[in-house]
Amino acid sequence: VLVADENQSELFRKEYLSINQEPKRLVGVSWRGGAHGKRVHQKSLSVEVFAELMLNHPDIRFVDLQYGNTSDQIKNWQKQGIDIVHDSRVNPLKNMDMWLSQVKACDAVISVANTTIHGAGGLNLPTQCLLSIYSDWRWFVDPSVQRSYWYSSVGIARQSRTPRPNWHDAFQQVSDWLEHGCPMPRGRRE
Repeated sequence: VLVADENQSELFRKEYLSINQEPKRLVGVSWRGGAHGKRVHQKSLSVEVFAELMLNHPDIRFVDLQYGNTSDQIKNWQKQGIDIVHDSRVNPLKNMDMWLSQVKACDAVISVANTTIHGAGGLNLPTQCLLSIYSDWRWFVDPSVQRSYWYSSVGIARQSRTPRPNWHDAFQQVSDWLEHGCPMPRGRRE
């Protein structure tokens, strides 16, 4: 179990919720996987595809939890009308403690399989992992496994294999989860 700085988390939360003074749920997002070369592409979602998911939920304020330089992408999404916060003070590659406090400030998390899943799962936040067909052994191959074996708070929304790889069913699953208030996931873990 991870521990975040509760005071810093509360400061982030109050600040993010005060934007535009509209009370909204805060959902952290991360769309790019780690690793190198081809593996990064296999674990990641295109920014256009990920935008579709966020655009369908204007009642949510998303929080950028993605590591690496994302400020230009976030500005682009904001121009499209996506309510997303990018906090330039937080750099998970340089200060993991501050990043964990930012993750803890969220009500829930949606991410591809990367460090964000481990942070959210370790903090026991309701989380959905958008899992590509190129996942590794930690996620099990059996599509009936619906939650992470390692983190009970992490649900799995799997990329479909047929008729060709696509995210339609996974996005529908995550959208339904968002519509129902981001409950703790249920289902098989192994």
